[in-house]
This record gives sequence, C-alpha cells and structure tokens, in this order.
Amino acid sequence: MGNTTYSPQQLAERFIDQREIQNVMGKYALMTMICKQNDLVEKFWSTKAPQPTLALNNGYYVGLEAISGYYQAVTDNLAAKAPLMKSLFPRQLGEKSDDEVYGAGEHYPRPLTSPLVEVAADGQTAKGLWQVMGADNNITEYGPLSTWSWGYVAADFVLEDDEWKIWHLVEFTELASPVACSWVKGNPYPVQDAYASLADQTLPAPTVKADLYEVYSPERAYTAPPRMPEPYDTFAETFSYGME
Repeated sequence: MGNTTYSPQQLAERFIDQREIQNVMGKYALMTMICKQNDLVEKFWSTKAPQPTLALNNGYYVGLEAISGYYQAVTDNLAAKAPLMKSLFPRQLGEKSDDEVYGAGEHYPRPLTSPLVEVAADGQTAKGLWQVMGADNNITEYGPLSTWSWGYVAADFVLEDDEWKIWHLVEFTELASPVACSWVKGNPYPVQDAYASLADQTLPAPTVKADLYEVYSPERAYTAPPRMPEPYDTFAETFSYGME
C-alpha cells in the first residue's frame, strides 16, 4: 500500500493532480470569502460519487441536497441582512437594491496553509488536509463583529470527467473567539437593539448530528486534528473523511 514506483511521466502527472487539487480548494476558499456560498456545490462538488458529505463540528450533512440546503441557508441569511443594513446606513446604502447590498459588511477569509495532498496510485481519488487561520467578519446581533475562526479543512476528492471534485469535506473549527478578546472567556459583547433581529437567524441541523469536534476551551481534553493523508493505492485501501 502506497509503495508504488512511478515513472518520470507519472510523477509529472501526479504533480499536476496535486496542483489542481490545491487550486480547487483555493477557489473554494475564495468563493467563501466573497460570500458566494450558493455557488460552491455546483462548481466544486462531485455529482456522481456515492454519499457526498460535509462535516462540521456538530455533524454531517449527507447528500448534495442537504449540503446545498446548508449553503442556501447561509446565502439566505446574508440576503436577509440587506434591508437592515440599508436602514442603518441610509446615506451609504439607502439608494441601492437589496442585491447590490448583499454581503455588505461580510468577509470570510479562509487562508489554507500546510497543505498535505496524497493522490491515489490509481489516479482516481485523492486526499488533502489543510490548516485554516481564518476570520469571520460579519454583521451579528452584537453589531459588526470580527471573530477568529481557526481550524482544519480535510477532504476526499474524486476524478470526475477529468476534473477533480470534492467528495467528502471536513471543516472543523478549533478556535472561535472575537478578535482582541480572550480566547477562552467567550463573547463579551451585549446584543445591540438595532441588530437584535439577527439573533433569530439559524442554519439547518446536520443530517446526522454528532459531536465530531469541540472548539478549544481550557476544559477540553486533548483533541487530535483530522487524520493526515497517507500514501495509498485505491480508495478501498484507505480511510474516509466521510461517514464510515
């Protein structure tokens, strides 16, 4: 397992595959940053691989319908903020349409670092693991708020119609804390009346609820990051980032 000897041509092809996979995740992170979550499934997810999954700290979204529903809810929540932003900032935004105001005040950089990418010897699947040092800059019931969002992204990829597509995606949050605040004391800010309606915004529950990963706290026991990819020949011989 994972002991295949490659020719120079095969090594070059594998290098290209690794580059393309990193480009897929770079584009994914960029689309997230500019609030284009509604386009993620169509652009990046496999439509042919069995049981695609999105795993967050609190469980799995199983199947493209559930994954699309999650991203649609994120999009709907962003869109619902447009009238509020127009009312709060009439000089800057009052004359603009809701579509033009979509995403105002929202910015979600997700720098992906420390890439570990393994392409299967058969060239049909691949695995990747990245660290994330991101920040959520959004409009909340506490007003405009910047929150550190550090953690891990891991994924299984499948080669579909000569393009690398996401099959299973893991997004685990390791640290969630307002910027310039203690990482371990929680959010110190009160709800602001002008933004209080945003407290009602929700996201759909995972298809399968599970405590997959716990955000850091002083009380948390040691928690290992997602398993690192290892060289492998076929997907049947390795672990999965989906529901096993």
